Amino acid sequence: MSTETDRRIAFLTLALEQANDTFRSKMDELSLVRRVGDAISQHTSIWSLSSELVDAIAATVSCKYMLIYARPDAGQFELQAVSSIFSGPEEFPVTIGASQIVRHLEATGSSIQVANIADNPIWSEDWPLPKSLASWVCVPLLTRNHLRGILCLADEAPGSFDERTLRTLMVVVPQIASAFSNIGLYAHLRESETKYRTLVTEIQDVVYICDRRWLILDANPAAEALFGCSIIGKTLTELFASPNMASQFVVAARTSRVVQNFETELLTNTNERIVVLLSCVGDAGRFSGIIKDMTERTRLMDQITRAQKMESIGTLASGVAHDFNNIIGIILPNAELIKMRTEPDSAPTRFADIIINASKRAAQLTKQLLSLSRKDPVSLRVVSLNELIQTTGKLLGETLDRKIRLEFDLTNECTNIKADETQIEQVLLNLAINARDAMPDGGLLKFSSRVDNDQVVVQVTDSGTGIDRETLPKIFDPFFTTKEKTNGKGLGLSVVYGIVKQTGGTIDVKSELGTGTEFILSFPSCTEKRRKPVHQTAKPTGGSEKILIADDEPEMLNLLDSVLTELGYSVISARNGVEAIESTTDDVQLIILDMIMPEMDGVSALRLIRQKSPDVKVLVSSGYTSPEKAPVLEALGIDGFLHKPFEVVKLASTVRDVLDGVAVS
Repeated sequence: MSTETDRRIAFLTLALEQANDTFRSKMDELSLVRRVGDAISQHTSIWSLSSELVDAIAATVSCKYMLIYARPDAGQFELQAVSSIFSGPEEFPVTIGASQIVRHLEATGSSIQVANIADNPIWSEDWPLPKSLASWVCVPLLTRNHLRGILCLADEAPGSFDERTLRTLMVVVPQIASAFSNIGLYAHLRESETKYRTLVTEIQDVVYICDRRWLILDANPAAEALFGCSIIGKTLTELFASPNMASQFVVAARTSRVVQNFETELLTNTNERIVVLLSCVGDAGRFSGIIKDMTERTRLMDQITRAQKMESIGTLASGVAHDFNNIIGIILPNAELIKMRTEPDSAPTRFADIIINASKRAAQLTKQLLSLSRKDPVSLRVVSLNELIQTTGKLLGETLDRKIRLEFDLTNECTNIKADETQIEQVLLNLAINARDAMPDGGLLKFSSRVDNDQVVVQVTDSGTGIDRETLPKIFDPFFTTKEKTNGKGLGLSVVYGIVKQTGGTIDVKSELGTGTEFILSFPSCTEKRRKPVHQTAKPTGGSEKILIADDEPEMLNLLDSVLTELGYSVISARNGVEAIESTTDDVQLIILDMIMPEMDGVSALRLIRQKSPDVKVLVSSGYTSPEKAPVLEALGIDGFLHKPFEVVKLASTVRDVLDGVAVS
């Protein structure tokens, strides 16, 4: 009886011990799971997580060495952490390549357990380990058939690891593998976000995110640079300059969910209009998109369009200028001859004055057309902008209404530029007249000058009515005017634009209704000293030299013959270039040569004349000569240029100056 009882007690004792062992094992597993879970929740890098994991696992499974290898990318496995109270990580391989053991772990997904390394030479060949080790376990950290890492146990005693050790490890292995995978995903996400944020931050276009009510939730720094303030918290629609355009954009976005390159105008924080291309993509809850600033491109396109328009008008103007000026060139001098040969107060004199004034206005109109298209030949000299402003100011002081106050703020620095003095005076007068017309009740007209690096800047400011946004882009267009038809031809500002561009400068305008207008002119500065013009005090006289005149217009030939003969010269005529060459003899001292003639033009004739008589003086006369021909004529050694139409006094003085060897411009 006692024996049976002893057996039962022994059985129950053994069962209780086994139960206690199982309980302790489960408690160890639960403790390990908790410690691993705590570690995973506190770390976002594999390296720092591995350092804590090796200590937790080594304490639970009672091994001498605990190692974790991980492969963050597709390269080699790298040693992350080693737990040991006896040795450091330098005794273990720091990196593991595509070894046979690694391939086995990847292919099978099962652990490798070695009771005695000495009995398995593959370890020393494929994965060199410290010679003191005997037991070794490799557990793959797999997620979705991808080997994220390897968990290794090592001990110096053979057979140190049993099935219980593996069971304990396998409780946390999936948890660790999942953590490694998540950390990798998080790292890729963080890298992607960094790249996206860098791209969005550095891109010059505005990137924005809106909710379904178009409230801007986020925007990159380019938004503040473009609008001059933060737009986060504003609605996208309130940025539109036109409510109608805002409605069109919203309808398009809600209908198609994708809007590309919607061209419109938005307002900055100073209410300045900017031209943009607006794009967006989204769903019912959120929209994101890009705002591309097209203001500068639009401005450049407007300049190109204006330049093309000017070129077209210039082509037209240059085409008719020669014939038109030839006609005026006949009318004007003949009217002057009539006036010179009649009584001062007689009816013929009054009629002649009417013809002279009308001819001069017609000549000026042609000159304006050529100026605005930059086809007018110019004589560039060193001029002082300050002096021209002062000269213009004196004239304006005598002619402007007393209700208009003139002010001058001129720099003391050198304001020399290379320009046609008469044309720059015309620019200043045209701008002053434009300002006068904008101040019918009086106001302030101010001229300022300054030197900005290699540019001389002139500002002409008035306190007039200003120009509205719709009109401002058109003010330099030829024939555009806001005045009554009887008060202007719409060429004033067009001529200003053409002259400034022809001089190599730029012109800009700032204006708003009710705040006045400011024109900003900028010209390349010149370091050359200005030469004072030499004025001829004596009246032009005639002479007795022999002059050859060549022109295809009979009326012009008769006019030149009459005027020059009356001045005492001996005159012979030619109707084209061929006759001019034939008529050039050694006793001819001056040739007045038209540029456009039948059979042979002036340039071709001049080349042959120079071969025949290289020393004869040549005065070129034409209604229009393109700027491209100026270098050719200079190379052929012309002595002067007589622009048609010309006055009788101008003809007489120019002929005399050329014959006397005085420089003619």
